[in-house]
Amino acid sequence: MNHKAREGDFIETGEGLIFDVKGLLHPPDRVIAYLRYIPDKRGPREKAGLRYRKVYALNKRTKLLAKRWPHYLYNSPVFSRQVQAVPLGNIRRHYVPSERLAELRRAHALDEQERLAVDLSETLVRKTGVSISKIGLTGSILVGLHREESDIDLILYGKDTAHSCHGALRLLLETTAEGFSPLDRSDLRRLYVARNITHEVSFETFVRHEQSKVLQGKFRGVPYFLRCVKEWKEVNENYGDKKYFPICRLSLDATVADDAESIFTPCTYRLSNVRLVDGGFGTQVPFEIVSFRGRFCDQAKKGDHVVAEGLLERILDERDEIHRLVVGENARDRLIVVER
Repeated sequence: MNHKAREGDFIETGEGLIFDVKGLLHPPDRVIAYLRYIPDKRGPREKAGLRYRKVYALNKRTKLLAKRWPHYLYNSPVFSRQVQAVPLGNIRRHYVPSERLAELRRAHALDEQERLAVDLSETLVRKTGVSISKIGLTGSILVGLHREESDIDLILYGKDTAHSCHGALRLLLETTAEGFSPLDRSDLRRLYVARNITHEVSFETFVRHEQSKVLQGKFRGVPYFLRCVKEWKEVNENYGDKKYFPICRLSLDATVADDAESIFTPCTYRLSNVRLVDGGFGTQVPFEIVSFRGRFCDQAKKGDHVVAEGLLERILDERDEIHRLVVGENARDRLIVVER
């Protein structure tokens, strides 16, 4: 590969499998990425004469790899768990979001979804003054497997870009200007069912959370989701600098003390007044909640009282030992803001 892989990139293997890259930390010989599309003669998506289908649930992705392509399951000694990962030698193509957007902006013939994606990115540039080079196009349009009903998925690179666009989007959604509008209840109902979280959170609570977010909405009637990812110069950790050890499932309630990293993927919420509700051992109290899933971004604000359930994890480096709660790896995980 000519580029370091990061959140929002996609990679394609020699078998034609397409994976989406997760996070910013990867082993030197492979990329941590999760299966998204597989070749399937009866699949509903098509590219270059080949048909594909999307694999949704995380557990189904893992089971499929274990059965047919087990070499893409990797026991990471750093994260102390099995992850999906692609060895560098198996990568046939690396899809880079910023390059795909630049390609579409140069193209003369675009379909409706591609045109909307370009227009959305250029609207953000016009409203904020950020560089178009700091915006990328990810999701199904990145790999050419989108359909008429596909959402628009953009990547915003860097802290300055993320905060500028976040502020502009809040105003655009509040005023429904420039073709922007919030997701309505029918949109949210479909999202609620698709995420299969009906047992973890009520629909009304889900609506309350999702309607407060600005990284998702509709542009000219088409749903969009924006993911904020740090620039490489803003990342101060290398793979292996720390080691991560899963301990047990844990439920807690706490106050959000700092939400500065809440709009990024991965997102982080620093905590105070932590009270363990179920699980945990003695004084092993997490000081933050972290998630690698975009659905938990922009979920809570500083001062909010939250309840959460996820995986308690111990982190070790040369100087310290700390604990955090990871949400999003299990279907039962949750992060809920409690109404006062």
